[in-house]
Amino acid sequence: MSDVVLQCITKKYGAVTAVNDVSMIIKQGELVAFLGPSGCGKTTTLRMIGGFVDVTSGRITVGGRDITHLPPHKRNMGFGFQNYALFPHMSVAANVAFGLEMRGVSKADIQTRVNKALDRVRLRPFAERLPKQMSGGQQQRVALARALVIEPDVLLLDEPLSNLDANLRHEMKEEIRSIQNSLGITTIFVTHDQDEALSISDKVVVMRQGIVEQVGTPTEVFDTPRSRFVAEFMGVTNLLSGKMEAANRFRLKGGDVVPISPQSARDTGSVHNMNEDLVLALRPERIEILQVAGGNAANHQPDRLNGTIEQAVYRGLMIDYRIKTHSGVQMTARRPAPAAGGPQILKAGQDIALSWGEDAAVLVAGAH
Repeated sequence: MSDVVLQCITKKYGAVTAVNDVSMIIKQGELVAFLGPSGCGKTTTLRMIGGFVDVTSGRITVGGRDITHLPPHKRNMGFGFQNYALFPHMSVAANVAFGLEMRGVSKADIQTRVNKALDRVRLRPFAERLPKQMSGGQQQRVALARALVIEPDVLLLDEPLSNLDANLRHEMKEEIRSIQNSLGITTIFVTHDQDEALSISDKVVVMRQGIVEQVGTPTEVFDTPRSRFVAEFMGVTNLLSGKMEAANRFRLKGGDVVPISPQSARDTGSVHNMNEDLVLALRPERIEILQVAGGNAANHQPDRLNGTIEQAVYRGLMIDYRIKTHSGVQMTARRPAPAAGGPQILKAGQDIALSWGEDAAVLVAGAH
């Protein structure tokens, strides 16, 4: 089993701590995405696992074997670099064969394994081309074949899709997931793109300033962020400040009281501290917009906020409505764009009411 275990790993550059006391278990066969903004420590962590950056303190094991201080070529890991790092003067086949040659594999075995790797990424007909004769997506597949041909225990990918256009990124992320599934290889994937992380990974590790903010499945990280940073980074645009009023009631700073899941209150410990400043994270997709006749029809109905649409932003399949509630809170609700011949897009100045289920909102600590 090729479980990757990080035990309190830290990397310091002088007085600067790039990665601080990170511990986790990445199980055999998982595809794990390290996600976060530039400078958060995700690539440094990946490079420590790969042996390209020395560990200041801590321990890394793979399948129970301590690899903390082994050089990269003794870790049996495939590494896909952000810029592909292909040799421009060598053919596709020669690029893929390079790692095997360095390991002293016989020529006959090299040919068999290179052909198999190129078949896997659908590039065998291009074996004799030079990298400059390939598209960006094809070069990425060459880099992937080169990482896989050595039959590694672990595959490490450092923002492999960042240099591709949107269409190619979509194609390649599906390609990576398909190949990873077919091989069952433990894979660690670094990205700053939330969509990439959510769409192909088994587990997401969100990092900030060298620490791990949250680890969970894509659904857990997306639906139940554990900090304000994770909520903001995962695209939550409604972060409403306030305090708990009861086990399932939350009072916004503007004075409105809205529903909250008792489980969310228990998870944050806020059910025991009604004076703590908290933030209610509410995804715009979870908000229903109710049209209000005359502007005041829903004033006394529970679990609703009344407001006025300030702007409607068309996003193709969706409309983002910027709304100001009557108590002065700014909010965004995202709804499907009306189909042709259906209801019209709501207009600025229109009075509405907002509603959502108590399970739609998640409490997070108020501080960043």
